[in-house]
Amino acid sequence: MRHELRMSVGAHPGGVGEANAAFAEFAEKHSIPADVRRSLNVAIDDLLANVLSHGQTGLDPCSVTVEVQLDPERVTVILTDDGPPFDPLGQDAPDTTLSVEERPIGGLGIHLVGQLMDQVNYQRREGHNVVVLVKQLVNG
Repeated sequence: MRHELRMSVGAHPGGVGEANAAFAEFAEKHSIPADVRRSLNVAIDDLLANVLSHGQTGLDPCSVTVEVQLDPERVTVILTDDGPPFDPLGQDAPDTTLSVEERPIGGLGIHLVGQLMDQVNYQRREGHNVVVLVKQLVNG
C-alpha cells in the first residue's frame, strides 16, 4: 500500500521546522525505521534551508512543496520550488581533505545528502526546481 504526504511551506524561518514536524508525524504514523527517518530529516532540512534562504528573488518569496511517497520498498521525497534555476547536484563536490579553515563555505550539505540517500536527482520543470530523494527501506 502506498501512503502520501503533501505540504507547502513559505520562505520564512519556521518553514523548515514545519516540514520536519509534518514528516516526523508521517514517519511515526507509518513506522518508518529510525535510521531512514534520520537520513531523510537531514536531507530535507538541508535542502529546504538552502531553498528558503537562497530561493528568494527581490521581494518575491519562494515557496516549496514537499511530497513524501511511501511504499513497501522505499520512501521518495520530492521537493519542488519556484525559485531561480539552481541544480544543487551540478556543484563540485567539496574537498573534504582540506581543513575547515581552508575549505570554502558551501557544498558540504548536498554532499552529505548524496551520501545518505540511495538516489538524488534534479530537474528544472515548468519554471520549478525539482529535487527527488529516494531512500530504500529494504536492501535490494
